[in-house]
Amino acid sequence: MRVVRLSSPAFVRRLAAGLVLTAGIAAPASAAELRIPYSELAGIVQAVLGDAKLHLNNKPGGLLSLASGSYFEIAGKQVPVPLQTKSFNVLGSSYTYYVDDLDSQSISVAAIDHAVRLTLNFESKASALVAGCVNGDCALTSAMPQIGWRDGTVMVDVAPVQSGTSLTLQVKRVSIGGALTPRCTGASSIATSACRLALGWANKTITKLKPEIAAAMTAKVNAAETQAKIADGLKKYLTIGPASELAVTSVKSDSASVTIAFRLAHAAGG
Repeated sequence: MRVVRLSSPAFVRRLAAGLVLTAGIAAPASAAELRIPYSELAGIVQAVLGDAKLHLNNKPGGLLSLASGSYFEIAGKQVPVPLQTKSFNVLGSSYTYYVDDLDSQSISVAAIDHAVRLTLNFESKASALVAGCVNGDCALTSAMPQIGWRDGTVMVDVAPVQSGTSLTLQVKRVSIGGALTPRCTGASSIATSACRLALGWANKTITKLKPEIAAAMTAKVNAAETQAKIADGLKKYLTIGPASELAVTSVKSDSASVTIAFRLAHAAGG
């Protein structure tokens, strides 16, 4: 079996555009390898996942509320990202913190070592996390620290992996950027004292929230159903001309690029 190695940037651009490709491929060739720099792959990821959105919310709504739980919208699919709450006691009442209706405002895609990074940017918000009362007289709910999020970002690092005879993008790492900062805004000395008592719990909430979002997003996006959806989105970029679909046989990567071995789909069974 003859292997044709294809690594020119011009070929990559034509492949990404889904145009008819003839240069560099001999008709009898049944297998080939395509080396794609991550800088080129970032453009394809932008095309497939450029409309991704992240909604973060676990604040319960009233009967007429339209509030929804957290989700990551990727490749046309809403993936739930459940966020848990933890209660704490202040002067006989139990309180908790809720993430309050945060939406990503924009997305950028860039190449990094061994991956492509999607950065979801959030608008700064003075009360990104709000306190709620779980039980008790709830007298100090309004005195609890507010938690603001300044220059918030969620960075999702993805890398191509084989999925059957196609490709998908597996999450390798999720990291949360921007400062989550609690502050007391009480108008009285009693409110200020209560707020200071709760600052420790506010800081614990912040410490736990970032890895919780990261773990939930990684697990949900890497789930089989979501991976299949991403693979479907990538399929149209794995073609030679309008009719010849590529069947991926292996995927290898280094720090700067990914190498995809493939056959023409009609020859994959031979």
